This record gives sequence, structure tokens and C-alpha cells, in this order.
Amino acid sequence: MINKNFAIAGLALIAAFAGTSALAQDHSRGWEQGYIVQVTEVHTKDGMFNAYINDLSKVWRKFLEAQKADGDVISYGMYSNANQREGEPDLFLTVTFKNWAAFDRGVEYFEKLGTQILGSTDDMREANVDRAELRTIGSTYVLREIKFKD
Repeated sequence: MINKNFAIAGLALIAAFAGTSALAQDHSRGWEQGYIVQVTEVHTKDGMFNAYINDLSKVWRKFLEAQKADGDVISYGMYSNANQREGEPDLFLTVTFKNWAAFDRGVEYFEKLGTQILGSTDDMREANVDRAELRTIGSTYVLREIKFKD
């Protein structure tokens, strides 16, 4: 009977200490929201990798440089998938945006950029059709950066 009482008291004591340590944990928010990062998976068609990169330099890069100048885009990058498995993309494109407001630009803003960079709406449409011969877009992810507060 005494051993049973000691066992029950011991379990109660362990439960009490476990409960206080859980309550003592820091639940403050030691992080803050950062930039918005868009990642696009690209599957280039056979033999078209270089042609697609050259196309990105002529169009995509210019759009992003204009958006950087306007303060919406922080950075952008291209990453090749060095060890791709079957079905995986061979290229990842990333764009880092300052905040969600960059996505609220109206159609007029992008049409204006397109006209400045490519010349006309018809030229933009034609460039998009031609690009389909170079690649297929896979998934696109939009991620929110989480940063530790210091």
C-alpha cells in the first residue's frame, strides 16, 4: 500500500513539473514576416535550354529590372537543377518581391511595361506564343519569408 502511494505521489510530482515547464516555455513571436518569394518550375524542351535563357535575358530580365526600379522587386534569379530526376524541372526561376502590394499592380501597369520593353500588345502576345516552343511551365509557388527577430 505504501509503495502504491509513493508511486502515485511520484507520478503526480512528475506531472506537476512537466506542466510548469510547458507553461514556462517562451511563446512570444521571435520572428517577423519578410519578403515574398515566387518560385517557378520550368521544363525546357530538348535542345532549347540556351535559347530559353537567351529569351529570358531579352524579356523577363527587362521586366524585372523595370519592377526593381519601381521598388516592387528586390531580386531575381535562375537556378539549374543539377541532379534532376525524371519529371522534375531543369530550371527554377525566383523573384523576390518587397511585399504583397507588388501583386496589386493593375493590368495597365504591366501593359505599359510591355509596351516599353517589347513595343506593342501584339508583340507581347507573339513573344508568349514563341516561348511555348522553348519550355513548359510547371508549378509556381509563392512563399512568405520568415525571419528571426534579433
